Amino acid sequence: MSDIDSLAQETNRCRSVLIREACCFYVAEMRRAMLREKMKNGYLEMADLNLALAEELGADLDGEEMSAEVWVWRKD
Repeated sequence: MSDIDSLAQETNRCRSVLIREACCFYVAEMRRAMLREKMKNGYLEMADLNLALAEELGADLDGEEMSAEVWVWRKD
């Protein structure tokens, strides 16, 4: 008896139901993995811009006291 048949029997499911559930699970996991990869690539692509913005903000704040108002994004 195969592992699939054994698991189907242990969980009181038809073999086809077990395979359908496994396929759905696999597709969901693949979508999550692809989304994680897209997010990772997006963050890597934006890293230089984010660093430049942080450095620019840091230069604007040199010598200023760090109050709550300083951290609010303001348009000059």
